[in-house]
Amino acid sequence: MFTINARGRHLRRPAAPEAAQAAEPAPSAYQLSAPAPPAASPRPYALPPQTGPVRATPEEARRLVLSGRMPDELIVSGALRLSHEPRLRELPTFLECTHLEVNDCPNLELLPERLRATSVQAARTGIRELTGDWLVRESVNLSGNRHLRRLPERLTARSLDVANCPQLLALPATAHLTHWVEVAGSGLTALPSGLKVNIRWQGTTVDERTAFRPEDLKAGEILNVRNVTRRRILLERFGLDRFIEEVGGLIIDRDRDTGGERQLISIPLEDDEPIVALRVKCPSTAHSYVLRVPPHVRTCRRAAAWLAGFENEHDYRPLIET
Repeated sequence: MFTINARGRHLRRPAAPEAAQAAEPAPSAYQLSAPAPPAASPRPYALPPQTGPVRATPEEARRLVLSGRMPDELIVSGALRLSHEPRLRELPTFLECTHLEVNDCPNLELLPERLRATSVQAARTGIRELTGDWLVRESVNLSGNRHLRRLPERLTARSLDVANCPQLLALPATAHLTHWVEVAGSGLTALPSGLKVNIRWQGTTVDERTAFRPEDLKAGEILNVRNVTRRRILLERFGLDRFIEEVGGLIIDRDRDTGGERQLISIPLEDDEPIVALRVKCPSTAHSYVLRVPPHVRTCRRAAAWLAGFENEHDYRPLIET
C-alpha cells in the first residue's frame, strides 16, 4: 500500500498479513539487509521501526537509498556517490556525508531538508524546489537544473554554481556564501542586498552590470578591457549586433545574395584575434543579422559557406536561400 510521511512523500510499503505480524516479534533495531523469511510462510520484507539516525558505510548507504528501504535520517561514514542513477528519486530527510554526488539523475526530485556535507554535486537532476537547512563546507553545484526555482532558506557554502538554471529568479535573502556564485544562464537579476560575494560568468569574475544589466555597458568599455577572457564575456553579454552597430568596423568584402547586399566586417582587438562577422539580410523578413565567423575568412561567400557547415566554399551551392 502507500503511506505518506511528514514530507508528503508517497512511499510503497508491503503490508504483511495480520496473523503473520502477530506471530513474529518486531525487530529491535534497524536492519541494513532484509532477514531471511521462514521457508514455510515467505513474506515481503517490512521496514522495521526507526528510533534514530541510521549509520552506514558508503556502500551500505548506496544500497539503502536505491533499494526503497531508505531511512528518514542517514549518516554516511564517507562519500555518497549516486550519479547517473535513473532509479534515484529521493534522498533522506536528514543526510550527513562527506561528499554528495547525484549528477545526471533525471528522476531525482527530493533532496534532504537538512544536509551536512563537505561538497554537493547535484547538476542536471529533476529537482524543482530545495528547502530547509543546508550546511556545506565547500562548494554546491546545482548547474543545469532547468526546473529549479527555489533554494534552501538556510544555505551556507563556500561557493554556489547555479549556471543554466533559468527558472531560478532569486537567491534566499538568508543565504551565506563566502567566495563566489556562478550565474551564467540563470534567471537571477540581482543578488540579495546583504550578500557580498564574487560574481562569475562562465568561470570569469564579472561585475553586477555584466552579469545582470548588460544593457548598461558601452562598446568603448569593451574595447578598453585588456583581459582577453573577460573581454569575450563582455562582448557576449553586450551582443555582437549592437557592438558592430556602435563601433563600426572595416568592410573587407561585399557581394549580393537573394536578401540584398552582404558585408564581411572586421574589427581589430588588442592582444586578441580580430572580430570578423558577416552581415546579411533575410530575404523573407528583411531582418539584418550579424554572424561571427573565423578570423581567417576573407570573403562573404566563404563566410556563408562556413556558416552552412562547408569547409570548401566551392561545395556550397544553395538552390534557395531563405
